Amino acid sequence: MTQKEAIIKSLQLLGGRAELQYIYPLAIEIGDFSGSQDKKATIRNCLQMTPKYFRHSPGKPDGWWELVSYHDEVALRDKRIQELEKENADLRAVKTEDAFVKKLVKETMNLYKHEKSKTEVIRQILYKVGRCDAEEELDAWIEGREYKPSINIAGDYIANKHVTNEVNNVASGATGINVSSGLN
Repeated sequence: MTQKEAIIKSLQLLGGRAELQYIYPLAIEIGDFSGSQDKKATIRNCLQMTPKYFRHSPGKPDGWWELVSYHDEVALRDKRIQELEKENADLRAVKTEDAFVKKLVKETMNLYKHEKSKTEVIRQILYKVGRCDAEEELDAWIEGREYKPSINIAGDYIANKHVTNEVNNVASGATGINVSSGLN
């Protein structure tokens, strides 16, 4: 690796821009500066004499150097950050299954206040997709009684995961089921 390549690599590892005090040790470690009387002077000379690759960092005090491509890389990084923030916002806007099911049950109750027999199809769908909790809530509403969930936990995922774990434990030879773990 040439001395120039070692300095380029050093600046890349340092994020594209850095002070000489950080460039020196890294470049010396990476490259071969054994033929230089003054390794730091050699690095400074390379930085100053190759404006195609290096420049003083604008707006920074003396001793700050950057790759010429640094600003382009920062602009690309900033653009990617904005894209990721938008994707993140879009993902946050996606409703969870639980929120969807709750809204479905609520809207069903609002829509069919006087025609409870029409909710049977929705109830069957909830049963088929394994949402017995919502099916029970709809049944309670149809029957005119208050719905009280049988298990009050932070979400179906925890209970389903716990049941799956216990089924797997029994299938692998366990003799008992731990009813309390995972539900606290």
